[in-house]
Amino acid sequence: MAPCIVLQTSLQTYLFNVPEGTSRFLFSHGLKPAQICDVFITRAVWENISRISAMLLRKRPESPITRIHGAVDIKNFLSRIRPFPDADCGGYINYPSMVEGCSLESHNSYEDAGFKVQYLPLLPDQKILENTTRKNATDLAYYIEMKPASRKIDLIKLIRMGVPKEAFEKLKSGESIVLPNGREVKPEDAIADEVPDKLKRLLIVDAADEGYARSLYKNNFIRSLSERNASEGVNLVVHLTPEKVLKSPAYERWARELGPQCTHIVANCSGPVVPHIDTLYNDARLLHELQPALFDELRPRGSRGIVSQGADLGVIEDLWQRAAPLQRWTMRKVSKEQIFFNLKGGFDNTGGDKWRNDAKEEILAAKKAAAALGASATSDSSFPRITFLGTSSGRATRYRNVSGYLLESSPSSAFLIDVGESTYGQLRVILDDDACEEVLVNLHAIFITHTHEDHVNGLITMIEKRREAFENKGLAYIPLVVAGNRDAIRTLQSYSAWFEDLESYVKVIKLVTSLRAASYKASDSRPSSRKRSRIDDVKKPRSPSTTMEIVPKIPSEIFDKEKWGLEGVKAVPV
Repeated sequence: MAPCIVLQTSLQTYLFNVPEGTSRFLFSHGLKPAQICDVFITRAVWENISRISAMLLRKRPESPITRIHGAVDIKNFLSRIRPFPDADCGGYINYPSMVEGCSLESHNSYEDAGFKVQYLPLLPDQKILENTTRKNATDLAYYIEMKPASRKIDLIKLIRMGVPKEAFEKLKSGESIVLPNGREVKPEDAIADEVPDKLKRLLIVDAADEGYARSLYKNNFIRSLSERNASEGVNLVVHLTPEKVLKSPAYERWARELGPQCTHIVANCSGPVVPHIDTLYNDARLLHELQPALFDELRPRGSRGIVSQGADLGVIEDLWQRAAPLQRWTMRKVSKEQIFFNLKGGFDNTGGDKWRNDAKEEILAAKKAAAALGASATSDSSFPRITFLGTSSGRATRYRNVSGYLLESSPSSAFLIDVGESTYGQLRVILDDDACEEVLVNLHAIFITHTHEDHVNGLITMIEKRREAFENKGLAYIPLVVAGNRDAIRTLQSYSAWFEDLESYVKVIKLVTSLRAASYKASDSRPSSRKRSRIDDVKKPRSPSTTMEIVPKIPSEIFDKEKWGLEGVKAVPV
């Protein structure tokens, strides 16, 4: 999955790209969407913009406007997304009203109290431009220069000088105070010592292919960075650039020209694979040890350690530092004096032996029950089978993803029921790379129950990854069947209109019109308004005749009863 870079200052939080999984990341690490006022997009493709609408949903009306920076105005795309019901106001959330589009048409930089950002356009070669399927082929690199940190009151200084707590506010407001011993303390006496910035200048680069990389080499502003002396040069470069371009001699030569003071971080998903939540993996490992036949290990297999934000999980390869998930770099030095809390003394070990003995008995009983279940499983009972990829409602939580269910009728036939955000990521957690690719090639159809975002926002990624799987295996592409009501593919249609046409890769079966018509016929009445129809749909029981058989609507050149292992699928309105 695409990386998301989080830049945190004392003032607010900034995101660079918002791919699938961002919502779960923010929730799991206590970052609130209301704290995020600026989102920077490097490349206007689905993997970088897919969670913008979900992030906006978590912001309240009183929250500040979100500025979305990129080569194109993202408001045009958001205006075509199906409005989401807002229970608080009784209406619908208007996405465009919640954002300010900061595109190249109106901006070339951005500045606030924390830093200044320079937009650096990257353009493809003419040959690549003629062959690309993207509607807007301009990408952006971002040069970020930190402003000097505001100096704050040093509490440790105040304590050492004997300043009473009630006098702190006076010093903060600029007033001088006199201590009981007669000593005068001025506001400047309480200011913390100035700490020089550790990393002041940052460059974020995403060169999608060699054409964009050549644009990067030719950019006058970027060339000027390599001509600066070490004290004024770039301190940190984050490379989102794909591996094929990153490994080219020309790209490496350009990176080295930025100077020896520069640290190069690679965040293109080629780094170490580690769990994003270690406790979840540890739980799965324990279940696997209880009964391997019933509980498979999650990927990466064999994870035993604690996921940290330090450099211990990263990998250094000559010039490149390949970042591990959640790895953190500090751009400003911290004070040498820090306060630590020792929390070890409060553990009560009363009854420890009894607890251990009870736990052993429970584990032995669980192993015995798991062994009995495993013994009853045979190879004949492996299919059909269903895998729960997500069961959380509304939004992803720390331990559960949103709706998605994989149904496999045979080793060569698969279907998805709902496809919430990060459904593809969940497949990668459960399956090895080869097995995941095989499932994508064998995926015939996606059935969408309803069109809330937590049921449909993984659709575009599944289409893209399925297309890649066919290309990697050298197979002729077979369109994917998508069945749902008329709003099920609205986001897909919007994305295809503004960024890249993906509609040609699917065959859509729209169910809502036929089902409503059948419903009206069964009840022998036609609602007079849209609002009335919703009320009638709730109050009046559905006749069996309102169900629809989907299989006859699948194009005959795609559907193969024997290969799909499917007798029929009925859509039932609720």
